[in-house]
Amino acid sequence: MTENDKEIFLHDWVVEEIQKQYSKEFNEIKINTSDRKNHELNKEYPDIIFGNYGQIVMIGEVETDSNINTNSIKKWKMLQSLGYSCILFVPKNKMKVARDLCWGNKLIEKIKISSFSVEIPIT
Repeated sequence: MTENDKEIFLHDWVVEEIQKQYSKEFNEIKINTSDRKNHELNKEYPDIIFGNYGQIVMIGEVETDSNINTNSIKKWKMLQSLGYSCILFVPKNKMKVARDLCWGNKLIEKIKISSFSVEIPIT
C-alpha cells in the first residue's frame, strides 16, 4: 500500500466515522468518498453534506496530512462560496497550519475548523 493509498483510506474512513458521529445531530448526512461521488451540490462534491428535514445545514471537507497546503485554498474558497456553513476536519497535528492558511486567505471567519485524531490502542 503506497502512502497515497493510506491517505485515501484514512480520508474515507474519517468521512464515514464523522457520518456516524454526527448522525444524532443531523437526520440526513450524505457522504462522498474517494471512489463514490453520489451527492452533488452545485456541481461540486463536498465530502459531507449535513442536513435536517430536507434542508442542507452545513457541508464538510476532510483533509489529511498531505492535503493541508496552499493548493487546498482554492477548494476551500469554492466550498465556502456555495453559500452553506462550511467545516474543515483536519488531523489534530495540522490544526495550526490549517488555521494559519485560512487566516492568511481571509477564510477564518467563513470556515470552521475541527480536528480529528486516529489512535489505535495496542494491547
